[in-house]
Amino acid sequence: MNASVRKLGALMGKDVTDMLKNPTMIVCIVMPVAFVLLYRYIMGNVGGSMGMMGGADMETVEGLITYVLLNTALCMTIGMTSSATLVYGLAEEKEKHTLRTLMLANVSAEQIMLARGLVTLVVTAVVEALCFFVSGAPMHLFAPYMAIGVLGALPIILLSLVLGLASRDQMTAGLYSVPILLVVIAPMFSGFSPMLGDIARFLPTGGAASLLRLATEGALFGSGAVLPLAVTAAWIVLGLVVFKLLYRKLATDN
Repeated sequence: MNASVRKLGALMGKDVTDMLKNPTMIVCIVMPVAFVLLYRYIMGNVGGSMGMMGGADMETVEGLITYVLLNTALCMTIGMTSSATLVYGLAEEKEKHTLRTLMLANVSAEQIMLARGLVTLVVTAVVEALCFFVSGAPMHLFAPYMAIGVLGALPIILLSLVLGLASRDQMTAGLYSVPILLVVIAPMFSGFSPMLGDIARFLPTGGAASLLRLATEGALFGSGAVLPLAVTAAWIVLGLVVFKLLYRKLATDN
């Protein structure tokens, strides 16, 4: 047991080091924070203009701005940090035959995937926290936002592990990461079209985005949270099933 824990710790340390050495991954980590800063500046100007014109109740405007900023933070962080860094990281390891070396060193596929998934989840949580503080959202939303962010990241991490294993190299990873990124960030644009909104709420991050809206409205623990929770849980179960069925592709590392 102690040997397994030490091995897992060593793998996680290696994954963190690799992440910090890769410029692509650093960009994926920094980009969500930069987007939230940009959105805060834009939305702040829009909110101020609406308040000066008297076109809307300021409390309503501030609540909407808070939701937009936090939803942007959640979707961008999950899309860039949870997905892109994971797909690119695994593809890089396959390209350099690091995975084969690890397995020859008596490290199991399960340990490699668990270490990579845990590191990605922790980094995702850290970036989500940074985005929250950058957004200027009220502190009473911090705990719900973090819980929703971690929960929403789980299915994407599971699906990204599979995509990373399926990638032959980093070029293939770039091809695979685009569709999942588009799916993840779709809830950011759900307000532009009722049809898009209806579709987005059933996407992997759609449930988390709906829960976040309820949290900003103070209705997180109402009956309206049942469907978003069910959607998120369904995607987590689907991710687990897909991962369980396909993760052994690791053994065919070439």
